[in-house]
Amino acid sequence: MLDPVGSGLWGTASGGGLRKLIIFGVRSRLASHNSARLQAKQRKDQLGPRSGVMAVMAGTMSSISINGRAESSRSRPTPWAWLLLPGSIFLVVLFVVPLSGLLLLAFGMPSWTLANFLRIGETPLYLTVLHNTLEISVFVTALAFVLSYPVAYVLTTGGTAMRTFLLIAVVLPYFTSGLARTFAWIVLLGRNGVINQFLLELGWLSQPVAMLYNRFGVILGMTHIVMPMMILPMYTVMSGIDQKLLRAARANGASPLAAFLTIFLPLSLPGLIAGILLVFIVCLGFYITPALMGGLSDVTITMAISSQILEQLNWNFGAALSVILLVSVLSILWIGSRFFPIEQLLGFSDGKTGSSLGRRQIGSQLLMGIGSAANGLDRWLPSLGGCSVPILASLLAVFLLLPVLIVAYLSFSASSYFVFPLPGYSLRNYEAFLFDALWVRATFTSIRVALMAVGMATALGSMLAFGLSRGAMPGRGAMVAFLLSPIIMPTVIVAVATYFLLARFGLQGTEFGLALGHAVHAIPYVVVIVVANLRDLNPSYERAARSLGAGSWVTFRTIVAPLVMPALIVASFFAFLTSFDDVVYVLFLGIGKITTLPMRMWEGIRQDINPTIAAVATLQMLFATIVVVVGTLLKRQKST
Repeated sequence: MLDPVGSGLWGTASGGGLRKLIIFGVRSRLASHNSARLQAKQRKDQLGPRSGVMAVMAGTMSSISINGRAESSRSRPTPWAWLLLPGSIFLVVLFVVPLSGLLLLAFGMPSWTLANFLRIGETPLYLTVLHNTLEISVFVTALAFVLSYPVAYVLTTGGTAMRTFLLIAVVLPYFTSGLARTFAWIVLLGRNGVINQFLLELGWLSQPVAMLYNRFGVILGMTHIVMPMMILPMYTVMSGIDQKLLRAARANGASPLAAFLTIFLPLSLPGLIAGILLVFIVCLGFYITPALMGGLSDVTITMAISSQILEQLNWNFGAALSVILLVSVLSILWIGSRFFPIEQLLGFSDGKTGSSLGRRQIGSQLLMGIGSAANGLDRWLPSLGGCSVPILASLLAVFLLLPVLIVAYLSFSASSYFVFPLPGYSLRNYEAFLFDALWVRATFTSIRVALMAVGMATALGSMLAFGLSRGAMPGRGAMVAFLLSPIIMPTVIVAVATYFLLARFGLQGTEFGLALGHAVHAIPYVVVIVVANLRDLNPSYERAARSLGAGSWVTFRTIVAPLVMPALIVASFFAFLTSFDDVVYVLFLGIGKITTLPMRMWEGIRQDINPTIAAVATLQMLFATIVVVVGTLLKRQKST
């Protein structure tokens, strides 16, 4: 009789028999493992619940450190860390080196001068630009926070139907092209736009109101775009809060407001701070929305960088402006990381909270101040827990969905210009897109570039994900920050720096050079998606296979690879979407020689807005919807 753990069976079994044997062994091991877990839970339940509100709060605070110790104690085979090498080299060459070159260019190498930076400080125009950037970023971040917290809260505490509706309202705009959403607001806010026409029809206005090409339009458009970025980190943290803690606090006499302030709010702070941090950084580097919706008095630093490099060809001064923006972003990241490391929210936590006693005291004082202010509103604030907050969240969800839905509605117009409501329905705009050689050529260019970027990003990103999840190495937190930095850094800075590198090799203005830039930007998305999938894998599968004598390669091929494949497919879709929707990289790396679909839309919006662009934007949104639906179906298939 063969020993099932011996090497003889693994040497003779093959094909389906081998796979069935592994699965049978894994199920057997899992059965014993689950039995042990059930017995442990029964022993824990026999100890009885800890009583009192203070016990609930103690459990709340200790859960973080317990999870951290469990994570830090997880062992990973060291050889996996070598998978970090190819992707790291790729990012060093195409991300770190270009940024370093940008820094040298800003200092006027080889002459080494501060003249470019002194010019910024001595010129009132550029000081105004910096002031505009900071003012708009602060206002948009604050407004996005106020509007996003109720949505994230109801996403966590609402019923199934409400959560589904809110999740759709958040996720679909998040994965819809920023250019398409900006175009939607241009259509809505124009002097002859939908909102002005609607208000004129109601008799509320006697003449159109200027809502576009001014500060109001910029703030509204940017807030709409960044709200999903604020909501998702909050929801990620809030969804991990045990609702039993709130029920226990209420059962022990705490009011809804007290339970919220002492339990829910402290546990949601990491998501709150991370959302504010990320949104503020994104606002600093915003380019598309201010450029298309702002006026002459709303010039931001990214627009100044674009003007210096693309129009005035002043490389050194444009590099100096880029360095100022880069240093600002890095400083904000460093300050924020002292309190709430972003990688913890993305599933990369190594168990170190990064908090000291002083930081906890700061947080406690902040909560005490919030609690004192809220207690004065205790007479009406508890009513928000009834129906007011869900109603508010629903209205905000409509705010997120309405622009894209109206653009889709206008894309079926029978008129050659925008009219609301539609005078008639027609597919003429879609026909104009499908049978126009310029639009078709731009579409195929986008597809070719995206496929090249997907190939590089998926291959390198998946290896990086396995290396991070399974490899033991020093400085893992620094590696995580490095891998996420391409999507945290303002796209304008990375695109400018990449241009200078590609120009040395004659790759500027080529599809391959553009694909390299897109791959750098897409790799972090692949890493995040695959790492999240790997963290959800039950390690008992692999342990059971190895205990039955399977080697590392057989375990990977028969157990890990089939379970990870849906995540790789989803990551590839999102990498494709990231490349397909890009405008900024095309502006700087294409140098007028490459016209992708978003670039064709950009030119159309700046020159002559017509309903054909609405049809293209609708198709982009439809593609993003398909990607989200496919990703959801693959995730469900994996869970079943």
